[in-house]
Amino acid sequence: MMHSLFKLRIFVRPYLGLILLSGILAIPLAAIRVGPAPIVRYMLDDVLVNRDSSKLIFFPFALIGLYALNFFVRFGHYYCLRVAIIRINQKIKNTIFNHLLGLSADYFTSQSTGTLISRTGVDPQYIDGGLSCLNVMIREPITLLFLLGYAFKLNWRLTLITLFVTPLLVWVFSVTGRNLKRYISRISEINAQLYSILQESFTGIRIVKTFRLEKYVNKKFREKNEAFAQILLKTSLLEEASHPMVEFLTALALAPIIYYGGQQVLAGKMSSGDLFAFFATFAMMMNPIRMLNDVNIKLHQATAAVERMDELFQWKSHLYESSSAQPIKTFKEQICLEKVSFSYPDDLRRPILKQVSFKIKQGQVVAIVGASGAGKSSLVSLLPRIFDVTEGSIQIDGQDIRELSLDDLRRMIAVVSQDVFLFNDTLEENIRCGRLSATPQEIREAARRAHALDFIESLPEKFQTRVGDRGQKLSGGEKQRISIARAFLRESPLLILDEATSSLDSTSERAVQVALEELMQNRTTLVIAHRLSTIQHADLIVVLKEGVLVEKGTHDELLNQKGEYFRFYIGGRV
Repeated sequence: MMHSLFKLRIFVRPYLGLILLSGILAIPLAAIRVGPAPIVRYMLDDVLVNRDSSKLIFFPFALIGLYALNFFVRFGHYYCLRVAIIRINQKIKNTIFNHLLGLSADYFTSQSTGTLISRTGVDPQYIDGGLSCLNVMIREPITLLFLLGYAFKLNWRLTLITLFVTPLLVWVFSVTGRNLKRYISRISEINAQLYSILQESFTGIRIVKTFRLEKYVNKKFREKNEAFAQILLKTSLLEEASHPMVEFLTALALAPIIYYGGQQVLAGKMSSGDLFAFFATFAMMMNPIRMLNDVNIKLHQATAAVERMDELFQWKSHLYESSSAQPIKTFKEQICLEKVSFSYPDDLRRPILKQVSFKIKQGQVVAIVGASGAGKSSLVSLLPRIFDVTEGSIQIDGQDIRELSLDDLRRMIAVVSQDVFLFNDTLEENIRCGRLSATPQEIREAARRAHALDFIESLPEKFQTRVGDRGQKLSGGEKQRISIARAFLRESPLLILDEATSSLDSTSERAVQVALEELMQNRTTLVIAHRLSTIQHADLIVVLKEGVLVEKGTHDELLNQKGEYFRFYIGGRV
């Protein structure tokens, strides 16, 4: 367990001073907590039994002073650790999120969204619980030692009686912790699945409503929620059984104490004040024992979370940037695909592209045509290195793109796709994503060139209008023009159009097409499209079939060949 928690050292180290200060304050705090026991003893023996009223005034002031001191020491002890935990949690979440963003795209296709959200948001909370035990692990054993020391001073025989339950308590802690760790791992898995169902249901609410899938997704959620409840019930059984078990074991020690201590008082070998002080001390010892049982539970929860976090940090991007990566700003001649083959990293046995070769000359419009599943979108995702080729190479002016600066390479490329993604933010910020350093004037100009300014200006809050989750407050054509505005703002020499108008109605398509034609000017453009008007004027048409390049040429050349493209054309599919 401690080996797993030791992996947190890189997060804990900057706040070690605060943690140490909290630990140091645990010593006086533990001593203060022992204070009521001797006060009870002296109150009984020196005041009540001896009927010495002159000393009575001392005890109210002693009690007030003790708890005033407790206020300042306790505040410093707890607050220092709370500050450290909050900052450590913040650093863990930032590190996890940054690590996930740095992974290659295949991780986001192989892992559910719920799993990634759970790893980022839920696991650090379990780690928080474990870290919050640091002051308990320091304070409560010290408190217990002080109390034991005082108990030995009062009556060593009674104290020894209390210690016989120690092996049984250790056994309870061990069994509880071991089983809880297993259950907590399972809880995290099911919780991640619940997050996935919620995310899919809420982002796809229009499909759910349209196809009347409410009962279907509700059934999925209920089934997972029931599995979650079942594992929580098992966890609760362990947790709630451990607490009364600890109390029962302490009662086994208390019963002989009452009998033996009562005999000692009756025999005159122990004063009533000593016996009551011992009972007070014993009662105060129960709190550290109960708290240490809670520590045992939380540490095992934290251990399971740390192991999952460590597993996440073992995920490594499948995209590698050369240590001697070359800078690039634009290209002058051509992009060359040479015998490019590609399979997704999580399914290498299924080839998506096979030995594809063609050239894109600077300033050309190149269209990629093929049936659904032919590999068109996979092909264009290789240019910005969302994925890397499995075999072959892609070269820009003779340089393999794997040897180029990844930032520079992606800065050269603007993408307008069918599935426009907008953040739940303002229109201005969504356009700014094209170039984060852009000024408001540049954003406005990009919107004008994308033929989006009129509809933006008609909105009550204009550029400060929030678009909703994934841009749900906008129409398809409006979202597409915001995407085009991003591309204008990016000022990239290479443009990728991935079926940019396929989901639009004819009116929206005409408006978007005008904006796209302006965007394509003076740019090298790679087009995936299924409409003839988009591709018939392309300088080169590449035809894919089941991942293989079967034809390439101009529109007229391909029609004359009467091959795959001709069949697409006759069938009205392009």
